[in-house]
Amino acid sequence: MKATIQQLTTISIFANLKPEEIALLQPDREIWEYQSDEMIMQKGDRLPATLYAVAQGQLRVVKTATTGKETILRTLNVGEIFAAPALFGDSIAPAMVIAEGSVQVLNVKREALINAIQTNPEIALKMMGVLNHRLQQLHETVHGLVLERAIVPLARSMSRNLAFKH
Repeated sequence: MKATIQQLTTISIFANLKPEEIALLQPDREIWEYQSDEMIMQKGDRLPATLYAVAQGQLRVVKTATTGKETILRTLNVGEIFAAPALFGDSIAPAMVIAEGSVQVLNVKREALINAIQTNPEIALKMMGVLNHRLQQLHETVHGLVLERAIVPLARSMSRNLAFKH
């Protein structure tokens, strides 16, 4: 089903566009509907050159370890974009994306998005802001894990040293 102008404006990167700028997206935008626990994409899926965004509901982004343990990487809410490799990378889904309840996903074809960006480069800046924020979050997570790995051996060493002194 085709996305409405109202649905397009719920997406953070399109929120402040003028009607004529939104109109550039209209021919190449769709809404896909999913039910609770339905998979939107699996890790490794080949993705079409499309912008994906949550138009209604909530999604969870999950990775599964070789042990079978699932880790929720993030929860996506209305207005958030996802699956950046479809636009900027190798077009391979980096993780599994699953519907949390009834969900609508907005899809805008790459060509339409590029036309809109040429009219309003602010869209590209907003997209870079989203991706930058996610990189910062990833950096903080990795930094925290590195510190945690360093602290555990240090704490063990300190406790052994304290045990020898008593």
